[in-house]
Amino acid sequence: MHFLILSDAHADTENLQKLDEEFKKADAVIFAGDFTNYNEPEKALPVLEILVKKSPVLYAVLGNSDKPAFLDVLEKYDVSVQGTIIFRDGLVFAGSGGASKFTGITPNERTEEELMSDFNMVVEHSAQYEEYPFEEDSENVVEDVSNVEISSNNTKQPESNSNDSLEWNNLIVISHNPPKDTKVDMISNGAHVGSASYRFFLETYQPLLAVSGHVHEAVAVDKIGKTTLINPGALMEGRYAVVDIQKQKNEWIVTNASLKKL
Repeated sequence: MHFLILSDAHADTENLQKLDEEFKKADAVIFAGDFTNYNEPEKALPVLEILVKKSPVLYAVLGNSDKPAFLDVLEKYDVSVQGTIIFRDGLVFAGSGGASKFTGITPNERTEEELMSDFNMVVEHSAQYEEYPFEEDSENVVEDVSNVEISSNNTKQPESNSNDSLEWNNLIVISHNPPKDTKVDMISNGAHVGSASYRFFLETYQPLLAVSGHVHEAVAVDKIGKTTLINPGALMEGRYAVVDIQKQKNEWIVTNASLKKL
């Protein structure tokens, strides 16, 4: 499958219009948040409508500059993966919206616990009993629900989960907030500003692909264990990425993850 990876449009519709050839080649589009600027909420919908019109399939989450209420609009258009899991074509998609508390200016800054709560369904449907410490004193306990039947239109069960592993080889996670201490969360002075809890989640569940945005200068491809990380950069700056995924010998692999610029 060929994915077009986008993030951080910040109300820029012109660059979206320049990507027609990339949209035509894509099997699906991933958008990792920040449809608009924090002080221009009315410009989020035009970006979304262009994405919906041009995308064969769209998976999206909110950014920290998007108003939390805009999630209702994503759900209305049936493109949100925030706080849920979607099964399609043998792959699983899950997402977390917003970003860590920082300036207090943007409308969708959230605590670590709030950000990670968006992945509760991944935790609940993991392969075995596991205590998942969102915080050091967490009492969150997950029961073994690997045999739970999920009722949803056009969904499929995870293919790679087993009773002796928490790895989700067919899982793609989309989080506006990046994981900590990686190439995709490093700002210009070399500091790492991502989420430690999210990094722990990736280390634990080892999804196939983790897409993030938010940190415009951290345009990069990286790895945490088996998980490929990618921050495509800000679409408003003409940056995007493409990812190719194939199933080989009953295992999903990332065969290509390329950063692009208009």
